[in-house]
Amino acid sequence: MDSSNVEEQGTIDIDKMRAGTCGRCHMLVARYAPQVIASSAIYHRECYEAWYFGRYGRRPALSAGTNGDRHRFTVREPRAA
Repeated sequence: MDSSNVEEQGTIDIDKMRAGTCGRCHMLVARYAPQVIASSAIYHRECYEAWYFGRYGRRPALSAGTNGDRHRFTVREPRAA
């Protein structure tokens, strides 16, 4: 398939630099999909929880999104003792 065919079919090339890709599975994270914002990358919530559970044997502590972002979660930092 050449580029003229792609343009005729209405397929849009996604700019991967602007679009968020999951740091675990490398697929695009949908705009309103549940997602985890970590210091290193953006993850699908399912990908992050599966990785965390496999590594630590428990579910991660996530904070709900702020400023109306119900679909975004952040990783809670452990409390200093």
